[in-house]
Amino acid sequence: MSNDGLLKGQVKRSWNRILAVSLSILISVILMLSWLWVQRSTLFLLDNKKQFLQVYTENLQTTIFTPIEKAALRVQMLLRFHEQGERNLDLVQELFDLRLTSSSLDRSWIVSSDGTVFYAPNVNKPVTERNPWWKAYMTEEKQSMLKLLGSRGFNDFGFEVAGAFRDDLDLSTLLPVAFWYRTEEGGIAFAFLEFNLTSLLIQHMNSYQVGFGDDFTPLEVIVYDREGMALESSRNIPLQVKPMLQYDTDLQVLDSIDLSNGMVFAKEDAYISMFSRNTQLGLTFSTRIPWTKIINQSRKNYLFILILTGLFSLVFIVLMIAFNKMYVNLRRYEAMQAQSRFEVLQARMNPHFLFNTLDSLVSIVELGNKKQSLEALRALSYILHFDLRERRNEIPLLSEIRYIRNYVHLQEIRYRDLVSFDLDIQETVPDDIRILKYCVQPLVENCFVHGVYLRQKPIAIKVVMFCNEQGLCIRVVDDGPGCSADVFADLQDKLSKTASSFSQEALYVRGNHIGLLNIHQRILYAYGQGYGLYLIPSEQGFSVEVRLPFVYRSEEEEMNQKDVQVL
Repeated sequence: MSNDGLLKGQVKRSWNRILAVSLSILISVILMLSWLWVQRSTLFLLDNKKQFLQVYTENLQTTIFTPIEKAALRVQMLLRFHEQGERNLDLVQELFDLRLTSSSLDRSWIVSSDGTVFYAPNVNKPVTERNPWWKAYMTEEKQSMLKLLGSRGFNDFGFEVAGAFRDDLDLSTLLPVAFWYRTEEGGIAFAFLEFNLTSLLIQHMNSYQVGFGDDFTPLEVIVYDREGMALESSRNIPLQVKPMLQYDTDLQVLDSIDLSNGMVFAKEDAYISMFSRNTQLGLTFSTRIPWTKIINQSRKNYLFILILTGLFSLVFIVLMIAFNKMYVNLRRYEAMQAQSRFEVLQARMNPHFLFNTLDSLVSIVELGNKKQSLEALRALSYILHFDLRERRNEIPLLSEIRYIRNYVHLQEIRYRDLVSFDLDIQETVPDDIRILKYCVQPLVENCFVHGVYLRQKPIAIKVVMFCNEQGLCIRVVDDGPGCSADVFADLQDKLSKTASSFSQEALYVRGNHIGLLNIHQRILYAYGQGYGLYLIPSEQGFSVEVRLPFVYRSEEEEMNQKDVQVL
C-alpha cells in the first residue's frame, strides 16, 4: 500500500474515532443531565406532595371537628333551657332530632343536674354501660373541678373529647365528647355524645377522591389515639369485617418525631407522611402516599428520557454513517474526476496522438494549405487549453460541442476519407443548458480508437442531442465493428451494478481511453438514479446514450460568452 493510502486510512480511522468519542461524550452528558433533571423533578414532586398532604390533613381535621362544633351549639341550648325549667322542652325528641341532623352521631344522652337521665331513642342504660367512659365525669372529684372553674370566671358551658375507642364489634371507631353546663345554683348538667369517626372519615374520603399512579391508588389516612395506637384507617374501612389493621411500626415513627408544633412531614422507607396532632380531639392524623408511586413516576420520566436519548443516539449514528458515506463517496467522486482529467491529459499528451497530429499538420503545410493549417492549429490549441485550464465540473453544452468538433476536426485530417462525422442538435435542446465535463467527448474518442483505428473501411459516427420529459439525451452511434454479445452483456451488467454502489472499478482504466464505468459513475453520483450511460442494442456498430438532467447556466456565465463560441 502506498504512503498516500496509509495516510488516508489513518485519517479515516481518526475521524471515526473522533465521531465515536464525540457520541460517547454527548450520550454521557445527556444521561447526566437527565439524571439531574429526574432528581430535581423527584424533589419537586416531593415538595408538591408535601404541600398537598398539608392541605388535605387540615381539611380532614376540619371535616371531623365541624360536626362537634355544630352539636356543641345545639347541646348548649338544650342544657340551658332544661336547667332553666323550660316545660315544653322534650329532651328525648330533641336528642332524636339531633341525631337526624348529624349523620355521624351514633349515640347521645343527657344527665341533668338532679341526676335524671334522658336517653335518645336508640340508647339505653345497658348500651352506655358497655364502655363507661362517661363515668369519669360523674365523680365528685371531676364535678368539683368543674365547679371550681365556674367560680373563677370561666364559661358556664364547655366540652371535652375523651379517648376514642373501637365499638363492640370492632367495625368502627367512636369518638366520645362530654358537654357540661354549670347552673346558677352550682349544679352540673352533662350531655354525652358518641360520634362515629369511621363515618366522618368515609364522608371526607368521598368528598376528596384522590388517587396516585396508573392504578389510582387512594391516599391513605390513619387516625391514632393519644398513645399512638391506630384507631381507624382508610384501608380498613372497605373491609369492615376484619379487626383493625395494625401499624406497629408507626409507633416508633410517632415516638421519634416532635408533634408539639402541629404538623410534621416525614419520609419513611415506603411512604411519605404528614403527621398532625389535634390537642382538642386528642387524636393524631396521618395522611400518606406510597413512596413507590413517586419513584415510579420519576422512573417513567427517566425511562422516557432514556428512550429519547436512544432515539437521538440512533439518529445521530445514522447521520454520522450517512455523512461518513457521503464523505467517502465525495472523495471517490473527486478521485474519479481527477482520474478522468488525468486520462484525458494522458490521451492528449500521448506521443502517438501528438505525433500523428503534428505529422498531419506538416503534410498540410507542405501542401501549402495555409487555411487548413491554421484551423488545425486552432483546434489543437483549444483542446490543450480546455484540458489544462477548464476546472469546472459542469460546463455549457456549447463548450462541449466545440470541444468535440475540434477533436473530430483533427481526427478527420488524420483519417481523411475513412470517417464521416454528423452532429445533430434538435431544436428542443436549449442553448443555455449545462452538462458534466468529459461525459460525451470520450465516447466519440472511443469510436475512433475502437472503430476507425482498426478498420480500413469508412465508418460513420453520429452524435444526436434531444430532450424529453426526464432531461437531455445525447446518443453516440457508430457503424464500426462494435463488440461481441458477451462483452455487451458484461458491460451492461457492470453498469447496472454501478447504479447501486460506487466501486473502485472505474478508477482503473486500461488503454488510452476513458472507461464507460467512470463516466457512468460520475453522472450517477452527480445527479442520482435515473441518469448515466445506457447501452442501446444495435445489429451493427456500437450505440450508447447519455441521460442528463436539465441544468442551466448561472447569471455569471450568461454575461461571459467567450467559452461558448462554436467553431
